[in-house]
Amino acid sequence: MFVKHSSIWIGICLIFLMSCTPEKPPVKEGTIIYSVDYPNHKNNAFLYSILPKEMEISFQNGIVRNDISRANLQNVLLFDCNQKQMEIYFQYGEEAFKTKLTPKETREMLKGQQQYDIQFTDEVDTLSGFNVKKAIARNRTDKQDVITLWYTEEIDIPNPNWYNTFQEVPGVLLAYSIDRFGIRMDYKAKKFIPKMDKSKQRLFTLPAKGTHISYREYEQKMNNLFATFE
Repeated sequence: MFVKHSSIWIGICLIFLMSCTPEKPPVKEGTIIYSVDYPNHKNNAFLYSILPKEMEISFQNGIVRNDISRANLQNVLLFDCNQKQMEIYFQYGEEAFKTKLTPKETREMLKGQQQYDIQFTDEVDTLSGFNVKKAIARNRTDKQDVITLWYTEEIDIPNPNWYNTFQEVPGVLLAYSIDRFGIRMDYKAKKFIPKMDKSKQRLFTLPAKGTHISYREYEQKMNNLFATFE
């Protein structure tokens, strides 16, 4: 009888302790490193060889820097998720230019993106140390275009997807696909670096050099650049 009561008491204590375990605090700053792949361009040996295979996203205080670079190519997207503002820097060879989107340009950018219906699921997993949830994105006009999304709600970035086509997703995307400049890009987080040392504070401002252009001019330059590789 004593053993039976002791087992019940231990079980109650364990349940109590588990219920009192504090939740994991949200991550407010750091860098996520993603692998990048281009599934539809592996047969184009030249283009596939020069396309960047890694992306870094650094974040702090609601500011997000998306950085892709390889050899003499660098593309930086700077998002203010608090104010929903966006700046871009691009360098290829000797040419460098940058743009800060106006509210009208931001609306046009969002309107021009592919539209997806998001289906949330009960599937969960872990990725780069974060608990992630699965969602399915289905293109509204192309039924063959179905994208699997994995996102985490353990990173504290307000409006984390305001600038992309998956705005309904309530967390930071750690695995997803997008189309830009006629290229399908697959992203998957492979490493998380917590905290931001002082040397990385410069990440949240664009490089000083570069000619200022409009967002439309930026789009034209990028489309023309990638068209030369086809």
